Amino acid sequence: MIDSKQLVSEIEQFYGRYIDGFNREDIDHFIQSFDLPFVLLSGEHGATVFADEAAQQRFYTQTMIGVQGRGWGRSAVDQIKVWPHAKNLATLMADVTRYKKDGSILERLRAFYTMRNDGKAWKIVTVSMATPPFSGPGDIPPA
Repeated sequence: MIDSKQLVSEIEQFYGRYIDGFNREDIDHFIQSFDLPFVLLSGEHGATVFADEAAQQRFYTQTMIGVQGRGWGRSAVDQIKVWPHAKNLATLMADVTRYKKDGSILERLRAFYTMRNDGKAWKIVTVSMATPPFSGPGDIPPA
């Protein structure tokens, strides 16, 4: 029987690989990290559903154009918290610092993910961001 500690460890490892793939700009790894469909949640747009691989590719392209256009060089994880809900469902909160190519800080963000294990691997089902000055649940993110 799987326990909470093992689930947390698996999900933390998944997220480390996800960020590593993001930093390498590995579109295949990025796409494989998301379930289909997956949902981006925001206060401005509500729920945006990405239902197929073409939508995943557009999401990746838009994300990379957005961060690269602001000078992004890499992202680093400052803190991860995982809350298992079931053996195949969890919430992950990550505080991330995005750095510019020159090493200066581009931005700090707090992201929330709903994670699901499809029987083969953990996948992202939903993504949302806490928008400053709001931090969402959890400890206050680093300044």
